[in-house]
Amino acid sequence: MSRLDPARAQRLRRWGVWVGLAGLILFGPGLVELARLSLMQRRLSRELARLSAEHERLTRERARLEGDPAYVEGLIRSTFKLAKPGEYVIPLEPSSSSQ
Repeated sequence: MSRLDPARAQRLRRWGVWVGLAGLILFGPGLVELARLSLMQRRLSRELARLSAEHERLTRERARLEGDPAYVEGLIRSTFKLAKPGEYVIPLEPSSSSQ
């Protein structure tokens, strides 16, 4: 292998720097935009996964509300503190007003 003389190596280095700068000027803004869009796509993919899981949970809850009368009754009783006529409700948790 032959070595380049120092003057030619210097010219090649200078040429490489100019080509590098020209490439940065031409493609730099596009690379920045590509990086920004990649980050946004990653963030939106995580948000989509979170929303899909929430949608699946709500779909199961809706099916249970539509098809399980015992679940609906228990939910109404616990949420609104209701009892059937003649039933006695004994609270198992201390109320906040008695403390």
